[in-house]
This record gives sequence, structure tokens and C-alpha cells, in this order.
Amino acid sequence: MPPKSNSHSKIQRPGRFPAGAFFVRALLVPLVAAALGAAPLPARASHPDASLPASTVATPPGQEELFPLWLPGPVPEAALAGAPAFRTEFRAEYPKEPWNGPGGDLPATFLQRGEFDRSGYKLLAEMGDLRLKQTRNTLQEAQGRGGRFSVLTGSSGSRGTLETFAAAGGHGTPGESLVGATGELSLLDDGARFKTIFLSGRKSLGREGRWPTAGERRGDVVGLVAQLEPLKGRLAAEAEYDYASYDANTSDPAAPLRDSAYRMKLSGGWGGSRYNALYERTGPRYRLMSDGPARDRQGGSFSVATALAAHGFDFKLSRYNDNLEHNPLSPRLYRYEGVFDYRFHGVRELPFALQYKKTFIDSAREPLGSLPREVAEDAVSGQVNLLAGSWDLGLRGGLSQRTDRRRQQRELTTTSVGFLPRFSAGSFSVVPDLSLKRIMDFSAAQRTDQYALNLGLTGKLLERRLDYELKGGYKRECTGGAGTGREVLGAKLKAVYPLARFFSWSRHPSLGLKGEYNEVNNLTDDRRENDFSLLISLEGGSFL
Repeated sequence: MPPKSNSHSKIQRPGRFPAGAFFVRALLVPLVAAALGAAPLPARASHPDASLPASTVATPPGQEELFPLWLPGPVPEAALAGAPAFRTEFRAEYPKEPWNGPGGDLPATFLQRGEFDRSGYKLLAEMGDLRLKQTRNTLQEAQGRGGRFSVLTGSSGSRGTLETFAAAGGHGTPGESLVGATGELSLLDDGARFKTIFLSGRKSLGREGRWPTAGERRGDVVGLVAQLEPLKGRLAAEAEYDYASYDANTSDPAAPLRDSAYRMKLSGGWGGSRYNALYERTGPRYRLMSDGPARDRQGGSFSVATALAAHGFDFKLSRYNDNLEHNPLSPRLYRYEGVFDYRFHGVRELPFALQYKKTFIDSAREPLGSLPREVAEDAVSGQVNLLAGSWDLGLRGGLSQRTDRRRQQRELTTTSVGFLPRFSAGSFSVVPDLSLKRIMDFSAAQRTDQYALNLGLTGKLLERRLDYELKGGYKRECTGGAGTGREVLGAKLKAVYPLARFFSWSRHPSLGLKGEYNEVNNLTDDRRENDFSLLISLEGGSFL
């Protein structure tokens, strides 16, 4: 049972949140008074997150590589009839496991938001814990505490927005900050969309965050994105160009690293079929403050997915290489890969899936003294499930083999099999699994065997009031002869009992129990390590 988050449309105990309280007193209260205290505007039906800026909108399913530039336009005048021009909202989410230490009664995240609407434009201001997301080559995802301000406007099928934000890393980490600005424009009813992105991040290198006396790490990136969709749903084109500057230490005389990255993509579909074609290139010195794309890499891929009645097919081809600037000390490696997936769900009680993958790795421009490399790898895997009432019996297996084509001999083989049963009856579930894996390294003449057994129990007791979860597992890894390898044993227990009928608190109180045990036995070195923890707490929330 997933944790519940508490969201509130009003401010609770503002004295405990200085940043949110200041935001309300200095900015929101005067405008609320101007709105004459009217009721909040109901959410628009045109988009579930119409009040959010484009950077917080999640990527739609099936378009992992296509970053949408959705622009929330102005509210129609009909929807504003009788509604206030200004609205505010406060949201708070409490910890999933509130007994992790003192301060568990405070929100894990909070966000104060204010909106001002007029005919033809909208102003949006946010302060608190922000979730920032741009493109894969600029900012995949980041969370920080700070503020954001957006201006949105548009009419007659054209929309535009300008957004600025500033946030500190984590929850106010000293010496770490991220600032940025984006501009978006949509034309022809979203048939053409353009976006510019600028981001600048800094992190102090001082032990205590004394920025910038001890030097700092700094990264800047500028991105340009264009999307065209002449045929809705059938043909969409995207192009992106990014330029990044990265300085590992601003206090040293070394020059920053500067490089560029770009990508182009075509996607679309007809009926139950979809296709994607992608070409991308990332320079060897392209680096971001956060996680970014793989550097020194270029290539492309093409994939097709289709569904025919009870059958599903996915096919993908790709080709990539590294060493873009022809470094004479390293060879250039080419990687060719083809993947074929098949799924069958014609029999509801017996669905299964198969996958075959073929990979080639070749080298070129080898430096003096280095041998050419030609490797081929084949991998086959599959899974089948038997659904019988409360039982779900799953069986999966896989086999892979890597071969040196120059020597015509095997280098490595891997064989695995797993049994995954599951039993569910009402609120009670039992999830055991057993897996076996063998790795044969022919180049080192070594065999490794791995065995793993796990068991999980979840359910409710005491008239469905007590939620509990119990997990345990054992893993053995053996390399070489007897008495080698290691053993791992672990167990976890979580339970929570509501106490609402005993206490009249503002939040639902509960009694929680959390225990954990881990043991690692290194047979090769004859060394054993273990740890155990047990926590009991009285809190105002439930984690299950």
C-alpha cells in the first residue's frame, strides 16, 4: 500500500516556515485583498497541470526522446467570469517514513504558489521545493529549494512564455546553486514550437561551503530546441543544439572545457504502429554540472513497434562510435546492435515475452602496439506467467554468449533462470522468488555461481488496521573451489498501527515499527560483518 502525501490548499502553522510565510505576507496578501476574497478558480479541463510551467510537465508515454514544449496559454475569458484574478495555494508533503529522526513532523517538501490572470496573459510565482526539468542534454531533472517566476501570454493559436528560476541544491546545501531562464514560443496551434534554454550552476569546493574563497565548480549551458509537427500524430521532427562550458575549479589557471552537442529526431505512427529515427552527437569535452549524455559519442538508431491483435513486435537497430577527434592513443570502437522483442497476450492466463539481441563491437585506427578488436555477443531471454486465480506463477530465463571473432573462441557465457511465484488473497500477499545464475569466463578459466532466495509478505491484521511488510533474502556467490565467495543475509520489517481512535490530533497519529538486519560473510577472507537496527516511534502519519 503506497504512502499517502498530505496536500493542503491553505497555509498551516506559517510561523514554522519562514520562507513560505514571508512569501505570503510580502507578495500574496496585498493581491488577495485586491481580489475581494472570491472563491478559487476551478482547475481547467484542457490540461491536468495547466497551472504549472512547461518545465514541470512530464514527458508523455511512448515519446521518451521527444521533449514536449507544451505552453500553458492564458485562461479563456469565459472561464474567468465571476472568478478572482488572483489565486494562491500551499502544498506540503510529509515524509514517507516519519521516524527517521527528529523533525519528522515537518514537511519533506512544500511549495507556495500564486497566480494572477488577466485577459491575454498570466503571471505565476512559486517559492519552496522546485522540480526542474528541461531536456536530456541540458538538465534531465533536479530538485532544489528556491523560487520561480513565469509570464505567459498568447492568442489566435500562438502562445509564448518567459520563465526564470533560482534554486539551491538539495534542501539549502551551502555553496550549491542553480539559476536559469527559458523562453518558449508556439505557433500554428502547436504545429511549430521553439524553445531557448540557459542554465548556470555553481558548487563551492570549500569543506564548509565558504563560497567562493576556496574556489568553485561552475557549469553553463545554452540550448536551442525546435519541434515541427506537420502531420498530427503521424510525423513529428525535432532538432536540438546545445553548447556547454564547464570549469572544474575557478581558482586554478586552467581554461574551462567547452564543447557542443546536437540531436535530430523523426517520430510518428499509423494505427497501432510507431516509428522513431534518431541521430545524435556529443563532443568529448561536453560536460554538465549534473548527469548528462554520454560524452565522445555519435551515432543513430531506428525503431519500429507494432501490435497485431494478440501479438506485439518491437524492432530496433543502432550504430554508435566513440573517439570523435581521432585521439592517436586510443582506438575508435564501433558498436552495432539489433534487438527484437515479441509479446503474446492472446491467452489471458498465459502471457509470455521473448527477446533476442545481437551485438557487434569492432575497432579501427588502433594505436601502435594495440591489437584490433572484433567481438560478437548473442543474448536470448524470455518470461512466461501462469495466472490461476490468486496465483501468478512466473518463470524467466536467459542465455548470453560473447565470442572473439578474430580467434574464433568464446570469451564469456552467462546462464540464468528464475522462478517468480506470487499469491494474493484480499489484503494478504506472498511474493517469493528463486534465481540461479552461472558465469563462465573462458579467458580466465573461472566459473562463478550465484544463488538467491527471497521472500516477501504484506498484508493487514487486527481488523485491517495494522499494515505490515516483511522481507527477507539469502544470496550465495561462489567463485573457484569450495570455501570461496561470500554469503549475504538480510531481513526487513515495517509495521504501522493507526491511533486515531485514541488521540484527537490534526493529523492521523500512528504507532510505527521498523527493523532491519544485514549480514555479510566473506568466505574467501574469512571475515563476517553484520548490523541490526530497530526503531519504534509515535508519529502522525503512515508509510504504507
